[in-house]
Amino acid sequence: MLPCTFSKTFTTSLAVIIGFVVAPAATAQSVSKQAIANFQMADANSDGALSQAEFTAFIDLNAASKIGQSSHVQKLGLYRKAFARLDANSDGAVSAAELRSATSG
Repeated sequence: MLPCTFSKTFTTSLAVIIGFVVAPAATAQSVSKQAIANFQMADANSDGALSQAEFTAFIDLNAASKIGQSSHVQKLGLYRKAFARLDANSDGAVSAAELRSATSG
């Protein structure tokens, strides 16, 4: 289970990473919940970070849920590029800290 403080950071980070913009608050909340659920499902070892394979599963789950540009990433096979952009320390995993860093500029 992801900590509550991670939820908001994760949602904001997800918006930056896969480029979704949601205007209505109710829709944003629904998308946020689904994206978090998708993250948790993709995080097979429940370590709070995504390996490349888990990230691919995450994008595929988001694409199936029609979240943002995930289907675009999926269709064009941009998984590795998106992953590399987030994996700031090149350790082979995208952590919550890296997601936070992606949104703080």
